[in-house]
Amino acid sequence: MSLNYSFAGKRVLITGGAKDSDAIKPLQKELPNVTAVTVDVADWNETKKAIETFGAVDHVVNNAGIIIPQYFMEITKEMADLHFNVNALACINVVQTAAKGMMERGSGGSIVNITSIESTGATAGFSMYSSTKIALEMITKSMSVELGPHKIRANCVSPNGIGGDGMVKISDPRITAAVENLFRRNTIKRLIDPNEVADLVMFLLSPLSAMITGETVVIDGGFMANFS
Repeated sequence: MSLNYSFAGKRVLITGGAKDSDAIKPLQKELPNVTAVTVDVADWNETKKAIETFGAVDHVVNNAGIIIPQYFMEITKEMADLHFNVNALACINVVQTAAKGMMERGSGGSIVNITSIESTGATAGFSMYSSTKIALEMITKSMSVELGPHKIRANCVSPNGIGGDGMVKISDPRITAAVENLFRRNTIKRLIDPNEVADLVMFLLSPLSAMITGETVVIDGGFMANFS
């Protein structure tokens, strides 16, 4: 069996990674074949319109997300709505729009939704974030059940802390301490490289994982295995 697979000729829709148009200009320069647009994924109609302009989509990666730490007694309706709109509801909209074309063409496809190790337990201040991620995991299972007959697979990737510039900067020392304690449980004592997550996502998008669907694949440096 070959472990090589080429995405040549395929169109992959990826959400996330930029808050403004200036941030995506370097991406377009480095990868001229990439079409990059800026849209608020919480805006249901504008997101749908943007996706429809791309044409046929073969694979989807829902990577857009938001985390604004708040302790339970401080959560506002506006903040709760924001987390669910971006982290969960937007994924429904993106997949519905892309999967409609997959179903009409009969071509099948694959979907990877990025969740988090935070879906497996509670960290003080992260209740809205954690809630949206566990919700997305169940939504993904439903996608796999209902889209499976159309040859469309759906899985989640659930990482622990990822290194690099994309890491959320947290100023509250109480939450920072809780997060640091979380990382101490890793048996491999470092943050995850973003490319390691990308490799796993590409595997799940590809036919190499043709019989994997409805699953949450954890990449956590041994966090879940360590109860010491």
